[in-house]
Formats: sequence, structure tokens, C-alpha cells
Amino acid sequence: MPASQRWTLAGAIALAAAWLIWPAPERGDSVTAPAADAAPTVWEAWDAEPVDWPGTVDGRAWQPMSFLDDTTALGTDEAGRLLYVEGGDDPSMRVLADPGDVPGVVAAAASEEHLAWIESTPDDVGRVVSELWIADRGADGSPEETRPLTGDTGDVVLAGSAYDLQFASGELHWLATARTAERTTEHRSVGVDGGEVEVVDHPGAWQAAAWPWLVSAGSDSLGGARLVSAEDGSEVLVEAGSDELALCSATWCRLVVTGADGSRVDLVRPDGTDRVTVAEGFTSAVAADVGLLDRFEPLEESTGEVGDAQRVTLFDLAESETYLVASAAGETGADARRLWWSTGSGEVRAWHVLDLTDLA
Repeated sequence: MPASQRWTLAGAIALAAAWLIWPAPERGDSVTAPAADAAPTVWEAWDAEPVDWPGTVDGRAWQPMSFLDDTTALGTDEAGRLLYVEGGDDPSMRVLADPGDVPGVVAAAASEEHLAWIESTPDDVGRVVSELWIADRGADGSPEETRPLTGDTGDVVLAGSAYDLQFASGELHWLATARTAERTTEHRSVGVDGGEVEVVDHPGAWQAAAWPWLVSAGSDSLGGARLVSAEDGSEVLVEAGSDELALCSATWCRLVVTGADGSRVDLVRPDGTDRVTVAEGFTSAVAADVGLLDRFEPLEESTGEVGDAQRVTLFDLAESETYLVASAAGETGADARRLWWSTGSGEVRAWHVLDLTDLA
């Protein structure tokens, strides 16, 4: 399933609107690769190389959602099915879930013992409804029999984050939009064995970060942001200029100022320390989550209008240095620890995956 389809659920509008603010200006018709291609490469600096995956397995094209390790991944196809993909010398693919309609599987999470996902489909009147499913993992990590966990998901909120659905403290956690006159976000959780869904209301628009943090989202993040702990309710206030959009994770915030000539993007700790400019102009973030592994910010910049026309870089917050990842990439993505990008199209399409823990 294309990444854009994962934004279609009710309750995601405020989050998507905030994300699309950056960068807002339209570029001119003529786009050329920036001179900064002379930047040092990730591959030279770390003596690393990506893991390559076929873009089509068993005749089915797929889009990564997350990589479980160097040889297994979760992905989706254009019909919204959830796929368990095995790479290596003899790639294979297994359909884990087939919701029967798009958007299909919109979020997934993994622990050592389980895989879980949210399936979303329109009902008879066109309103999107969701279910939470789970599968145990066998001794080799592969999924076993799948089972529904709950249909009491609420109107699921998605931000394209690795933490839209996550395991923590023996439970699964996600956010939903409350059907109330005042804008309210529900933090929902349920045990891995099922049972009653616990719901805690948070006034305003919120996005999930690494457990236990929730971060303010949408217009609530213009001119500053808030982080709140789902465990004890403690809060952190993030200061920003009146024209800065603050998009935060648990350990870093992305401050974006947009103008006619593009955007300036700074990263800063929630307490206001370690502020650094990571991009200017028409460069944007690959990941919704900020500062992956508390160190890296993957970035992309368009160098053309068709084909492999993205220049992918990695800003290292420990060294305040930008490294070139790929000068000609197609689609990009990231989870909590890996960055990926495509090259080619159709039957010759390939995914290239960089494990950032190898660099950190």
C-alpha cells in the first residue's frame, strides 16, 4: 500500500495538515541536483553497504512498512494486504492479512513474541472502521496463526510514525480521535491476550512517540509543543518561535520555518539545548519521527520530476555532519532504526536498506 494511503483514516487530518506545511512553497519547473553532492558518503565514512531487497517477490510488488531484521520485513501491496517478506538468496512472501478493501493494513508493530497490525476498511456508509489483529511468533520469529484482538479501536490516528502502533508494558498502544465537540485524542491500550480496551483522553491533537511519550501535533505545535507521559502524566514544554512549527519525538524536536525560498529546519532537544540547523531550502524529512536512534535525521530533496529523482542524505547529530546516502533514489521510508529507498521501477525495482544501528 502506498504510504499516502496510510493517512486516510478519520482523525488523521490535523496531523497530516501539520506535516504538509513543510515545505510548502512550490519549486520552479527546472530542478537540478545541488552542488553538495560532494558531501562525504555514508558508505565511505562507516565502511558500510545497504542490504538489497527485490521490489517484486512471487510476482507481487510490495512497499516496506518495517524491517524486522536483515532477512525479514513487513510490507503491504497496492490492495492493502499485510505481507511477511523474507529476503536473502531465495526471497519469498506470505500474505498475513487481507482486509478486502483499502486502505487495508495501516499500522503494524513487532515484539519478540508477537506481530500486531490495524486493519481499516470502509463500512456500508463509507466511514472507515478498524480492527486490531495479532499473531504469535514461532521460534524462528515467523508469524503463526493470526487472530482478532479487538474491534474497539476508535477512529484511529495515524502520523506515519513507527509508533502509531506499539508494544509496551505487556500491552498494545495506539491513538484515536474522540467523537466530541472539543478536539480530543484518545490513548487506547489493550493486553496482548485481549480484553477490555482502556481509554485515556487528552485534550487537543496528539501523536505517539516512543513509549511512554505523546507529543502535540497539528496546529497545537505551532509556536511550541508539549510532551506528556502516558505513564505518569508528567509534561515537558518545548519553546519555539511564533513562526516555527515544532514536531517532536521523545528526544528531539524538529523546528520548521517556511518561507518563499523554502524552509529552514532545525533540530533541538525538548529542553532547548543542542539546537542545530540540519537543512535549508527544499529539503524535507524522510521520517515522521525525529532524530532516529537519538542521532540521525534522514533527509531527501527532489532533483527532478520523474524516476529516481530524490537525493537522500543523513544528518549525523553527533558530528553535525551531512552524509550522502543516494544521489538518485525513488521512494523513501524509515522505521525506528532503518532507512530505505528504492531504485528502478516495475520488475527491476529494488529496495535498499541501511541499518542505522550499524552506524550508531
